[in-house]
Amino acid sequence: MAQGTDLATNEQTRLEALSRYGLLDALPNPDLQSVVDLAAFLCGVPHAVVNIIDADHQRQLAAAGFEPGVVNRCDSMCTVTIEESEPVLVPDATLDPRFNTNPFVTGALDNVRFYAASQLREPGGETLGTLCVFDNQVRDLTPEQRDGLDKLARMVMDVLELRRHAELLHEALHEVRTTSNELLRSNAALRDFAGQVSHDLKNPLTGILGFVASVADLPAVANNADARSGLERALSSATRMWRMIEDVLSHASAGSRQDLQRVPLAEVARFVIDDLEPTINAAGAKVTAVNLPVVIGDPTQLRALLQNLVSNAVKFRRTDVPCIVHISAEEDVHGWTLSVADNGIGIPASDRERVLELFTRLRPDIEGSGIGLATVRRIVAAHQASLEIDDTPGGGTTIYVNLPRRRATLAPELAAATAA
Repeated sequence: MAQGTDLATNEQTRLEALSRYGLLDALPNPDLQSVVDLAAFLCGVPHAVVNIIDADHQRQLAAAGFEPGVVNRCDSMCTVTIEESEPVLVPDATLDPRFNTNPFVTGALDNVRFYAASQLREPGGETLGTLCVFDNQVRDLTPEQRDGLDKLARMVMDVLELRRHAELLHEALHEVRTTSNELLRSNAALRDFAGQVSHDLKNPLTGILGFVASVADLPAVANNADARSGLERALSSATRMWRMIEDVLSHASAGSRQDLQRVPLAEVARFVIDDLEPTINAAGAKVTAVNLPVVIGDPTQLRALLQNLVSNAVKFRRTDVPCIVHISAEEDVHGWTLSVADNGIGIPASDRERVLELFTRLRPDIEGSGIGLATVRRIVAAHQASLEIDDTPGGGTTIYVNLPRRRATLAPELAAATAA
């Protein structure tokens, strides 16, 4: 009786871990497709799959050689594997008493002969599922292939861990926004949270990028177009995740304590254009900057502001005319008005307030995180400035940032230098 109680407790703990990772009733995950493709290629088999085992079902998050689906747990070969302490390698399943009566082996559902699986274990030690490869032919794996399968299983866990932390960050930001009249008031809490999670977010992703780089060096991969394609998809997914993390963390720190100083906007614009040169060139865009003054502000934040505005202007360009972005400024009695004008697709007047909200994307067909303009708004508020969105004559969007004179906030010697 005690042993049965222990088993039930262990299974309940495992299911709670699945819930923490959002894997109960999990749907297929495209970010894992390149991993299963690489697993099948590395092991020289037609089939590979990431399986999550819940209370009643085996849910396939990604599969190579067939479409992922859902299988009854009682029919699953991997439900046996998650109970094992080590990876499982079965050259001929008809000879293994753990599997020889399984419907995937007997012919009732399939005729699996070769089967190998590495467990997906979270940091607390609970097994969430497996990365498995299989074939209808008897075969074996070399030590290098077994090691590669284990590394790919760890890569799967890195992806799942990354998604979990990203979702926690997303939920935390949403909670801050909904429980505060203004997200801009939560600078300190967001800054502390960003510092806390940045390590947890970036470490798994660094592992993924490192593994992709090491696999890319293998001659068998370098000489195989399908393998290279799989690596490119893996790198694209990892890069997209990295960009999302950077955007979220940039937003969280945008309202942090400022280092106010004299900032030459012409120099900032030059740095931004240099940073975005690959994107600008790829879009065939032309970005110009004229009449930019020296203002008082935080140089890092103003660079992030301008980079977000120029990047958005290039990203949301029209396809029927060359993309043109113009950065300029005008002085009045209150300070300087910085403007970034483009000839792109424009922002409807009815959406101009909403587009400044966190995670808002007016065009889901254009890649982005929906964070850039929300970050711009935080930086604008931190500079006691204001922001306006208007039409560009002839089509497009012009964003105005009204930067006030801020001599009173400076140290006396810097204020005197500014006045001079």
